[in-house]
Amino acid sequence: MWREWVGNSERQWNAFLNNAMATHEFSQTLGRLMDVYLNMQKSMNDVMGRYFTALNIPTRSDVVALGERLTLIEERLGNIESALAPRPSDPALTGIPAALSPPRTRKPPAR
Repeated sequence: MWREWVGNSERQWNAFLNNAMATHEFSQTLGRLMDVYLNMQKSMNDVMGRYFTALNIPTRSDVVALGERLTLIEERLGNIESALAPRPSDPALTGIPAALSPPRTRKPPAR
């Protein structure tokens, strides 16, 4: 009995809310609320930007730009390191003696 009541109640609320959300007024109200939210967010962003500037604190965009510049510097430094690093295939650069190869005893045919 309890489960039946909960199931019926759930179906009724579902139907009511679906009908309410399908109306044009609901869409308009939701759109206006979204506009208000976005305007408040923009205003808050502007105010916080001025506040951080007055306190000489970097804003989020300043930190993001700095991070991007740092990433580019790290990439360039990595390229420079790889260009300057000795090649492991060249024994003269690594200081490791090359493996001794067997002497060549066979001579090429005479022409």
